[in-house]
Amino acid sequence: MGKVQILAVLTMDGCQSSELCCKAYKELRLEDCGINKIRENALYHITPDYSISMLDEWRKSTTDICYLAEVTPEKADYINGLLRMRVVDEIILYTIPFIAGTGKRFFQSALPQGQWTLTSQKVYRNGVVRHIYKACV
Repeated sequence: MGKVQILAVLTMDGCQSSELCCKAYKELRLEDCGINKIRENALYHITPDYSISMLDEWRKSTTDICYLAEVTPEKADYINGLLRMRVVDEIILYTIPFIAGTGKRFFQSALPQGQWTLTSQKVYRNGVVRHIYKACV
């Protein structure tokens, strides 16, 4: 069965910002935190060009294809739509040790309630924490 993953790099207060992420990539060396391996493991990198209904059909196929949606300010609304439609199987959250104070929050209102199981957690020496959650069926 295929799998849809969300990859998000967020501040401690849940914000996502391209400027802050650029700074974090340089200073925190997120490539040393396994983020590139996650990207490489995905066969498809999802963009808003992918129909949510088609994506749902593809993930139900018998293949082990991994579809990855990486959170950026431009894709946040689309990815929240994936969450609303319950198409996401796994969420990979990288929390960076910054408080943005202002900025666009990734998780938007009107998301359906749902329970997620923590399947992995890792703390890196640079203060970055990676949590991997799997959707409960």
